[in-house]
Amino acid sequence: MPGRPPREHGFTILVLLVVLVILSLVAATSVRWYFSRAEITLENASVLLARDLRAAQHRSIFLGRPGRLLFLPDGTGYVLLDEQGGLAQNPQTDEPFVRIYPDDGVFVGVEVQAAAAGTDRTLEIDSHGHPAEDLEVTLTFRGERRTLRLEKASGEIAIEGSTSAWRDSGP
Repeated sequence: MPGRPPREHGFTILVLLVVLVILSLVAATSVRWYFSRAEITLENASVLLARDLRAAQHRSIFLGRPGRLLFLPDGTGYVLLDEQGGLAQNPQTDEPFVRIYPDDGVFVGVEVQAAAAGTDRTLEIDSHGHPAEDLEVTLTFRGERRTLRLEKASGEIAIEGSTSAWRDSGP
């Protein structure tokens, strides 16, 4: 018919905004649900601890300086200290070596239930990246646990109870 404007096809900005809001709500809900599962959260926290431990060893090798991985007495996490006792920086990321589980939304509820390196909760790492003693750390979350073991002699890290059979043979 003459005189009628052509019909527009497509979505209005309002329709797109509504779809984005719905997708955001679904994503937020599913991520929270996924990480509320103990086996997922605890597995990820354990693997992250193992990788942080390797990063601490690599820092000592790279800089030629010792470090001390200190597990906090309240069980909330761990920090890497330099040879002067200050907070060590990761030379790759230029961020401090600090892991406080309650401050990380994904790991809220994860706790360092036990940590033993020799006679205390501090793992000494020499300037060549070698641990001074064996390390055993138990993480818990909602009644489940994972135990990370670092063997001084071989340098192997293993996570007992790991759903992925995580192992690392050395730095």
